[in-house]
Amino acid sequence: MSEPENLILAHLRDLRADMTARFDAVDRRFEAIEARLDKLDANAVKFMRSFVGHRTMTERTFASFEVQLEQLEARITRLERAGA
Repeated sequence: MSEPENLILAHLRDLRADMTARFDAVDRRFEAIEARLDKLDANAVKFMRSFVGHRTMTERTFASFEVQLEQLEARITRLERAGA
């Protein structure tokens, strides 16, 4: 005669299986979130590098225009003094 199955142990096994399945699902979601955050971080680094590059180009361009403007102002001042 075989021993009857312990109902409490059967329920505990079912609970363990359910908890394991849920933890596995949560782990998969966390891995997906981490992968997405890694992509966002990489894109943010690319954006900042691009922004710094564009900012540097803009600053150099405006600096060049400022020099040219200063030269033109000096020429105009000289012409005004020569004409006066």
